[in-house]
Amino acid sequence: MQEFELIRSIFQSSIMAQTEGRSDILLGIGDDCAQVIVPEGQSLVFSMDTLVEGRHFPFDADPVDIGYRAVATCVSDLAAMGAKPAFFTLGLTLPESDPQWLAGFAEGMAELAEPIGLLLVGGDTTKGPLTITLQVHGYVERELTPRRSQAQVGDDIYVTGTLGDAAAAVPIVTGELHVTAERFDYFYEQYWRPSPRLIAGMALKRVVHSMMDISDGIGQDLQHITRASGVGARIDFNALPVSDMLANWQPDSARILALTGGDDYELCFTAPPSARDEIQLILQTLHLPCTRIGEITESGYAVDGYDGDTAGWQHF
Repeated sequence: MQEFELIRSIFQSSIMAQTEGRSDILLGIGDDCAQVIVPEGQSLVFSMDTLVEGRHFPFDADPVDIGYRAVATCVSDLAAMGAKPAFFTLGLTLPESDPQWLAGFAEGMAELAEPIGLLLVGGDTTKGPLTITLQVHGYVERELTPRRSQAQVGDDIYVTGTLGDAAAAVPIVTGELHVTAERFDYFYEQYWRPSPRLIAGMALKRVVHSMMDISDGIGQDLQHITRASGVGARIDFNALPVSDMLANWQPDSARILALTGGDDYELCFTAPPSARDEIQLILQTLHLPCTRIGEITESGYAVDGYDGDTAGWQHF
């Protein structure tokens, strides 16, 4: 199948590329460029992620799973900015033109993109080792955009959800480790179907000082906030939230995975103590667990109750 025929048959006809009813998108797939209008009072935020087969996901993985995870990992960045998803572009490098694989991949992307209003408006295809690059765009009020550089001394440090499951899942999804059917189903889902905290991000942006998503492990990612803000941090290792499934399976290493594992795509944010009640109300309304794990300090970086390495995922 030739490139333009492939684009028309697989992507342009997909429901996630249909622009009817979207006044912000003037041109989608089919022209040299997409054309959009940013809604009044909003700013455009965008982020790019690249996934490489054998590095970021296993060889010969289900294309539906790959498509879903590709969108989820990138959209998590929008959640960290409190942004509403708008549209995305796709750069796809393929070893061969396989319509069946592409149909599954498009299905997986649409599974997440469609419910959150994220439309595909363009991209590029080329031949080579399987590599997927998404650039997602969203809208957020200019004065309400959380940044990594706004943490303040005395802030509480929070994380949403639980941490460590995705890291524990890696040897399971790669086939290196065999577990019971119950554990396989749970951890497979945690790895391939992360839940970007979009609604939480949009609700929290009004009360937080800083926020980011957890992709490389909270022990490492939090240091991006402290460096950008010129502050320090102290974390309570024993406060790190882990799932019952992980705690029961690996009680001795669950919190180490939570600290250093990565791929959780939860939110880490800082907020003043005066916001505790409002934060609790927001997260209770969303039925989303949220845990205070430490505080922002003037300087230094410490994890109380743990004396190991806090480094998470390393790209090089």
